[in-house]
Amino acid sequence: MLEGIVDTLLNRLKDIVTSETVIGKPIQAGETTVIPITKISLGFGAGAGSSDNKEKENAGGTGGGAVIEPIAIIIVTKDDVKIHNLKDKESGLEKVFEALPDLIAKFTKSKEEKKEKTE
Repeated sequence: MLEGIVDTLLNRLKDIVTSETVIGKPIQAGETTVIPITKISLGFGAGAGSSDNKEKENAGGTGGGAVIEPIAIIIVTKDDVKIHNLKDKESGLEKVFEALPDLIAKFTKSKEEKKEKTE
């Protein structure tokens, strides 16, 4: 009983934790590509027991948890590749927010260019 539960749990974890979970799908914004990088922490436990009374009752249980935390982003432009560490207080989110207006402008410009080409 417990062995089957643990096997099922581990197979589900294998399905969840893929390389795409750690290295996210690239996001295209004009000529800029943003690739998210995450850290995955997993924990689980399982246990089973039985009683010595007449009915020979058995019991089992499992529990687990997962945390997926963004730790960095890779920004690829035509001329440059930069890695922004989101864990570093000095360069983390501040630099991402500083770069955001440029990324939005490039993305908007790219959409407008596509719209003009179709017209």
